[in-house]
Amino acid sequence: MVVLPHAASAAEPEQALVHASPQNDCKLNVRAGADVGSTLLATLSCTNYTTCVSATDVPCGPYATGGVYTCVGSDGKQLTDNRWAEVAWRAPQKSYVAVGCAVFRA
Repeated sequence: MVVLPHAASAAEPEQALVHASPQNDCKLNVRAGADVGSTLLATLSCTNYTTCVSATDVPCGPYATGGVYTCVGSDGKQLTDNRWAEVAWRAPQKSYVAVGCAVFRA
């Protein structure tokens, strides 16, 4: 018997990719926890990506609620938020990025 890996069907959302936005000088921190005080693991640029852990109709959601951060949002305005997305930076340990500072792409 041959067992093939599970392939995503059209009904299942695919895991999104996440990277930094130009509005934040192409820098997005990957942290060990959902807080700006958590250990910094890496800094993504506008050209290097990591994968979201969750695949829902909301890119990289559902989001974790954590520490408050500020950055420049996609509309070019300063924002304050506490939503964090879990990413697969150093699986199986958890890693997070600030949702409001990130760019997601399917």
